[in-house]
Amino acid sequence: MNPILSIGLPELSEEVIEQLTEECEAQVSKFILKKIPEKSIDTLFVSCTLELQDSQLDLDVQLEITQLFDTGHSLEDLLQEATNFGVEWLENQLTEMKNK
Repeated sequence: MNPILSIGLPELSEEVIEQLTEECEAQVSKFILKKIPEKSIDTLFVSCTLELQDSQLDLDVQLEITQLFDTGHSLEDLLQEATNFGVEWLENQLTEMKNK
């Protein structure tokens, strides 16, 4: 479960939420690919879902990764790091948007 951070939200249209979702997925994917060799990856699935309800934005990061061969990295640890990275990335984006 991700921690709840109260920073106050900027104005978020459906279009902005969709853009943030797509960019979050791209950033999390890049993060994973920096950690393990791309050629070792058999399956990589990254899905970020943002849901705005009652002035609260919820982020759900779903990750699945399988490798063709072992690279010595703990995939469980990597998935947790990638999830944490996605949360931090989104927090930074929202803070920047709020400060504009």
